[in-house]
Amino acid sequence: MFAGVLFDFDGTLVDTSELVIKSFQHTLAPYLGRVVAPEEVYPYFGVTLKEGLAAFMPDHLDEMLHEYRRYSAAHFDDLVRPCPGVREGLQRLQQAGIKLGVVTSRLRDTTLYGLELCGLTSFFPVIVAAEDVTSHKPGPEPVRYGLKLLGVEAGAAAMIGDSPHDIQAARAAGVTSVAAGWSRVPRDQILAAGPEVLVASMTEFVDFCLDGPKGGRLAQNG
Repeated sequence: MFAGVLFDFDGTLVDTSELVIKSFQHTLAPYLGRVVAPEEVYPYFGVTLKEGLAAFMPDHLDEMLHEYRRYSAAHFDDLVRPCPGVREGLQRLQQAGIKLGVVTSRLRDTTLYGLELCGLTSFFPVIVAAEDVTSHKPGPEPVRYGLKLLGVEAGAAAMIGDSPHDIQAARAAGVTSVAAGWSRVPRDQILAAGPEVLVASMTEFVDFCLDGPKGGRLAQNG
């Protein structure tokens, strides 16, 4: 059993996919003269908003960041919800005495708001947000900082995320890397990052954390 588990926020704990896609589409349309497809946005799940917008339009970043955040805030409550089984799974992990934390490239204020909106705040005494580190996923700094705050060694921890950037950050930090199979990100992109384990549901992930792989519940990525 792991001593600590770190979670990505967007798409892993909380389903923000529709919000993120619509916010990208709304923000970029005036500059690109078209609506970007969801498939164009998926590669930027897990990185900072500034990096994601700059990949499409490196100019006018300040204006775009302001408009993205305005639109996202206006639609957050309507488009955001917990991922299936998350609350129940977190309860099981907490009851087992596993330390829990969030490692996200999102800003702290919207992370806290999303956790509160979905009733998940009490599970996470440790939150590493974009402001807390100088380098972000896919680098290891956010994960290592999360481990430090939890007081857990890398070898006794797992991290689960829904994007290649999460998996790369976990691997670089030396923790067990787990891919969330409920992601909107195409599975081949996640597997290409080399996760040690792929789980199809939060229940499978919790079972793995508590008992290790059994039967056919887990798809190991060789």
